[in-house]
Amino acid sequence: MDKQNNEDSNSTSAPKGKVECPKCKKKTKVVLGKTVEHLLTPKAKSKLSCFDGFYYCKTPSCEVVYFSENTILTQKDISVILGAKKGAKPSILCYCFEWSKEKITKEIEKNGSSIALADIKYKMDTIGCQCEILNPSGICCLGDVSKAIKEIKK
Repeated sequence: MDKQNNEDSNSTSAPKGKVECPKCKKKTKVVLGKTVEHLLTPKAKSKLSCFDGFYYCKTPSCEVVYFSENTILTQKDISVILGAKKGAKPSILCYCFEWSKEKITKEIEKNGSSIALADIKYKMDTIGCQCEILNPSGICCLGDVSKAIKEIKK
Protein backbone atom coordinates (compact mmCIF):
# COMPACT_ATOMS: atom_id res chain seq x y z
CA MET A 1 0.00 0.00 0.00
CA ASP A 2 1.53 3.29 -1.07
CA LYS A 3 0.76 6.63 0.50
CA GLN A 4 0.89 9.50 -1.96
CA ASN A 5 1.28 12.02 0.86
CA ASN A 6 0.84 12.29 4.61
CA GLU A 7 -2.73 13.59 4.59
CA ASP A 8 -5.54 11.49 6.04
CA SER A 9 -6.22 8.70 3.54
CA ASN A 10 -9.63 8.00 4.98
CA SER A 11 -11.56 10.93 3.61
CA THR A 12 -15.10 9.97 2.66
CA SER A 13 -15.37 12.58 -0.08
CA ALA A 14 -14.90 11.07 -3.51
CA PRO A 15 -13.42 13.07 -6.39
CA LYS A 16 -15.99 14.30 -8.90
CA GLY A 17 -16.13 13.80 -12.66
CA LYS A 18 -13.85 11.55 -14.68
CA VAL A 19 -11.15 10.07 -12.50
CA GLU A 20 -7.95 8.73 -14.01
CA CYS A 21 -5.75 6.08 -12.43
CA PRO A 22 -2.68 7.79 -10.93
CA LYS A 23 -0.37 5.25 -12.65
CA CYS A 24 -1.81 4.37 -16.08
CA LYS A 25 -4.00 7.49 -16.52
CA LYS A 26 -6.93 5.39 -17.80
CA LYS A 27 -10.52 6.12 -16.80
CA THR A 28 -11.66 4.31 -13.66
CA LYS A 29 -14.90 3.62 -11.83
CA VAL A 30 -15.90 4.29 -8.26
CA VAL A 31 -16.16 1.17 -6.11
CA LEU A 32 -18.21 0.62 -2.98
CA GLY A 33 -16.45 0.78 0.36
CA LYS A 34 -17.77 -2.65 1.29
CA THR A 35 -16.11 -4.10 -1.82
CA VAL A 36 -12.72 -2.68 -0.87
CA GLU A 37 -13.10 -3.67 2.77
CA HIS A 38 -14.06 -7.27 1.93
CA LEU A 39 -11.21 -7.84 -0.52
CA LEU A 40 -8.26 -6.28 1.30
CA THR A 41 -5.67 -8.40 3.06
CA PRO A 42 -5.76 -8.07 6.85
CA LYS A 43 -2.49 -6.10 6.75
CA ALA A 44 -3.81 -3.57 4.22
CA LYS A 45 -7.16 -3.36 6.00
CA SER A 46 -5.47 -2.54 9.31
CA LYS A 47 -3.90 0.56 7.76
CA LEU A 48 -7.25 2.11 6.82
CA SER A 49 -10.15 3.22 8.97
CA CYS A 50 -12.48 4.09 6.08
CA PHE A 51 -12.97 2.21 2.84
CA ASP A 52 -15.08 4.78 0.98
CA GLY A 53 -13.83 7.07 -1.79
CA PHE A 54 -11.90 4.41 -3.73
CA TYR A 55 -11.78 3.80 -7.47
CA TYR A 56 -11.09 0.56 -9.34
CA CYS A 57 -8.55 0.38 -12.17
CA LYS A 58 -9.27 -2.51 -14.53
CA THR A 59 -6.38 -1.83 -16.92
CA PRO A 60 -4.67 -5.22 -17.36
CA SER A 61 -1.11 -3.86 -17.45
CA CYS A 62 -1.51 -1.48 -14.48
CA GLU A 63 -0.38 -2.53 -11.00
CA VAL A 64 -3.02 -0.36 -9.31
CA VAL A 65 -6.20 -2.10 -8.19
CA TYR A 66 -7.85 0.53 -5.98
CA PHE A 67 -6.91 4.10 -5.22
CA SER A 68 -8.31 7.06 -3.36
CA GLU A 69 -7.12 10.61 -3.08
CA ASN A 70 -4.19 9.60 -0.86
CA THR A 71 -3.88 5.81 -1.06
CA ILE A 72 -2.91 3.32 -3.76
CA LEU A 73 -3.67 -0.38 -3.32
CA THR A 74 -2.03 -3.00 -5.55
CA GLN A 75 -2.45 -6.76 -6.01
CA LYS A 76 -0.34 -7.41 -2.90
CA ASP A 77 -2.98 -5.58 -0.85
CA ILE A 78 -5.86 -7.66 -2.24
CA SER A 79 -6.84 -11.11 -0.94
CA VAL A 80 -7.95 -12.54 -4.32
CA ILE A 81 -6.28 -12.93 -7.70
CA LEU A 82 -7.51 -10.19 -10.00
CA GLY A 83 -8.55 -11.88 -13.23
CA ALA A 84 -8.61 -8.54 -15.03
CA LYS A 85 -4.90 -7.97 -14.50
CA LYS A 86 -2.27 -9.17 -16.98
CA GLY A 87 -0.79 -12.55 -16.16
CA ALA A 88 -3.45 -13.51 -13.62
CA LYS A 89 -3.82 -17.28 -13.33
CA PRO A 90 -6.51 -18.29 -13.11
CA SER A 91 -8.10 -15.38 -14.91
CA ILE A 92 -11.28 -15.21 -12.85
CA LEU A 93 -14.32 -13.64 -14.51
CA CYS A 94 -17.07 -14.67 -12.07
CA TYR A 95 -15.99 -14.61 -8.44
CA CYS A 96 -19.36 -15.79 -7.12
CA PHE A 97 -19.58 -19.00 -9.15
CA GLU A 98 -15.93 -19.62 -10.08
CA TRP A 99 -15.90 -19.10 -13.83
CA SER A 100 -12.48 -18.30 -15.31
CA LYS A 101 -11.25 -17.65 -18.84
CA GLU A 102 -9.39 -20.94 -18.65
CA LYS A 103 -12.51 -22.91 -17.66
CA ILE A 104 -14.59 -21.26 -20.39
CA THR A 105 -11.85 -21.83 -22.98
CA LYS A 106 -11.67 -25.56 -22.16
CA GLU A 107 -15.45 -25.82 -22.39
CA ILE A 108 -15.56 -24.08 -25.77
CA GLU A 109 -12.70 -26.23 -27.10
CA LYS A 110 -14.51 -29.39 -25.98
CA ASN A 111 -18.14 -28.49 -26.79
CA GLY A 112 -18.00 -25.55 -29.19
CA SER A 113 -19.88 -23.36 -26.73
CA SER A 114 -20.03 -22.41 -23.07
CA ILE A 115 -22.81 -22.62 -20.52
CA ALA A 116 -21.11 -20.00 -18.33
CA LEU A 117 -23.67 -17.24 -18.91
CA ALA A 118 -26.66 -19.56 -18.46
CA ASP A 119 -25.10 -21.10 -15.35
CA ILE A 120 -24.36 -17.72 -13.76
CA LYS A 121 -27.84 -16.34 -14.58
CA TYR A 122 -29.51 -19.48 -13.17
CA LYS A 123 -27.50 -19.29 -9.95
CA MET A 124 -28.16 -15.57 -9.62
CA ASP A 125 -31.89 -16.30 -9.83
CA THR A 126 -31.84 -19.27 -7.46
CA ILE A 127 -29.17 -18.77 -4.82
CA GLY A 128 -28.18 -15.19 -5.52
CA CYS A 129 -24.83 -13.56 -6.05
CA GLN A 130 -22.48 -11.43 -3.99
CA CYS A 131 -20.88 -9.36 -6.75
CA GLU A 132 -20.70 -6.26 -4.57
CA ILE A 133 -18.25 -7.91 -2.19
CA LEU A 134 -16.68 -10.77 -4.18
CA ASN A 135 -16.00 -9.13 -7.56
CA PRO A 136 -13.11 -6.62 -7.29
CA SER A 137 -15.01 -4.24 -9.58
CA GLY A 138 -17.98 -4.42 -7.21
CA ILE A 139 -20.42 -4.98 -10.07
CA CYS A 140 -22.03 -7.88 -11.92
CA CYS A 141 -19.69 -10.00 -14.03
CA LEU A 142 -22.12 -10.87 -16.86
CA GLY A 143 -20.73 -8.21 -19.20
CA ASP A 144 -17.15 -9.40 -18.67
CA VAL A 145 -18.14 -13.06 -19.09
CA SER A 146 -20.04 -12.33 -22.30
CA LYS A 147 -17.13 -10.31 -23.70
CA ALA A 148 -14.65 -13.08 -22.81
CA ILE A 149 -16.77 -15.75 -24.50
CA LYS A 150 -16.89 -13.69 -27.71
CA GLU A 151 -13.11 -13.15 -27.60
CA ILE A 152 -12.40 -16.84 -26.95
CA LYS A 153 -14.63 -17.91 -29.86
CA LYS A 154 -12.73 -15.69 -32.34
